[in-house]
Amino acid sequence: MRGYQIQRFRGNACEIGLYIGKQVKGRFKSIIDHFLKAMERAYGLDFNRLGKEALPWLSKLPEEYQLEVESLAYGSAVKLEKIAQWLYCDRLIFSGCSSFIVFVDGVAWVGRNFDHTGSCLWRNINIIEKEGRIPAVIFGQEGALFSHTGFNYRKLWLHYNHLPAWDMPDSDEKTIPPFVFIRMALENCSNISEVEKLLQTTVRDGGMNLFVVDGKNNTHAVYECTCKGYIKRQSSKPYIAGSNHYTATTMPKGFKNGDKSSVSRMKRMEDLLATMRMEDPYRDFTRILSHPEVEQNLGVSGTVYSNLACPSKSLYYYACNGFPAASKSAFEEVIFP
Repeated sequence: MRGYQIQRFRGNACEIGLYIGKQVKGRFKSIIDHFLKAMERAYGLDFNRLGKEALPWLSKLPEEYQLEVESLAYGSAVKLEKIAQWLYCDRLIFSGCSSFIVFVDGVAWVGRNFDHTGSCLWRNINIIEKEGRIPAVIFGQEGALFSHTGFNYRKLWLHYNHLPAWDMPDSDEKTIPPFVFIRMALENCSNISEVEKLLQTTVRDGGMNLFVVDGKNNTHAVYECTCKGYIKRQSSKPYIAGSNHYTATTMPKGFKNGDKSSVSRMKRMEDLLATMRMEDPYRDFTRILSHPEVEQNLGVSGTVYSNLACPSKSLYYYACNGFPAASKSAFEEVIFP
């Protein structure tokens, strides 16, 4: 039995939201409530703030995505306010995540642990084929329109780890969340240069350690992104790793750059990558992701899903039906219909 499920949706903005909503109708409210309760246990969610800020935040999204969310509410028969809270609450916490890109015989592999809460709620893969856009594949919860992780039909892989940011936008600025940026980039970008142009023309409402791999030519990039700027990291080694702190960016005096866990996870990944013989990428890289000093298990939060991918070979593995996911789930190859 597969640990994940795949769903495909085609159409315009209204139809995408509507079809996803109909797919989860009758259980979507329970899915959201379950997740919000998990958020409360893990992070002490401020429900008053959530109620005041979620809908105004939603109104700042690009119009096409607002339309999708409204259609999702209509199709699922769940109130728009509830869905807005489900989406918005991600901004109120600071999750972990660990990632690397490695080259084996000139071929790029990318691995990531997504650290959050709501174990076994992140077992869904949505294929979104929107009119006039590049088809995108996103990993996450059922009913999701957006994601922290995905790839498109141009063999472009993107994911991000949370980063703290000091250049928060003004309240009246048009902004997009990092998880919406991922969807937007997948649907509009065919290569790394186009992703960088999108970074230049958008303002995000949070920081991100953005990992990009282009499977068409095995090029890659890692960007340390604040809300309004970014720095492209360089590496002289056949690998690059990152977690939740800046390594190449000049920060304001007194700014708190991540935490000890972020530093130790990144160092452990680099140490493992430096000593690994790379004879079996699947075996070697899943061992890194499941290493107890890379994977996180804080009881109520930790690694809820893990990905290993080789975009140039169209190989995608997903671990999502155990907790912590990298060590307690099987890394299953994603077989698309």
